[in-house]
Amino acid sequence: MTFIFLDANVVAKPVTRTLLMVGASRSGFVVGWSATAEAEAARHMRSNASRPADVRRRYGGELTPTGHVAGRFGATDAKDCQLLADAEAAGARFIVTEDVDDYGSVDLASVSISAVNPDLFLAARLTREAYSVVIQRFVELQVNPPTTPAQFHAAIARNHPRLFAAHADLYDVEPERGIHGEPEVIFRGTRCLRCERIIADPATIIDGLGPECR
Repeated sequence: MTFIFLDANVVAKPVTRTLLMVGASRSGFVVGWSATAEAEAARHMRSNASRPADVRRRYGGELTPTGHVAGRFGATDAKDCQLLADAEAAGARFIVTEDVDDYGSVDLASVSISAVNPDLFLAARLTREAYSVVIQRFVELQVNPPTTPAQFHAAIARNHPRLFAAHADLYDVEPERGIHGEPEVIFRGTRCLRCERIIADPATIIDGLGPECR
């Protein structure tokens, strides 16, 4: 089963993290993160938020291995070199991250990993069944104030407009508009987001998809 490595900035986002963790088993992939990502995420979370370690244990997950020789990734932002090494050690095919442009194209190609924005990844890989299950999970937890599945679906669009659009017909509701636009770089790498094959010419990959998958 395809392994997906979560960057610290995704581990620190409760809704995005839950979409990935709860939806994974029904969408044909597995998610996880390393001690490096967990420690960094914990430093950037609000004091009253659930700790990443507690969330991981709740779902039965274990930390992925720590990678070696992170300094070899010369085209990647210094703070993310260890994360890329960890992703390689875990056998990941994709890194889901809010900062795709922090990972160098040459470095990603060298380990056959693609970096992808969480909204783009979820829109492409989260199944309808998985999305419905996660929405229902959120609704059951949101009791003050209570919310309906349709309302939560609309709220998803604030940070995940592509995911909302992929399942727009699930509920008859208009999307809530987000404050921030989509990052300029949402995908980088040579591995196609859908078929997972390595694409010889990365320039032919559009929104994570190779020519045969568009």
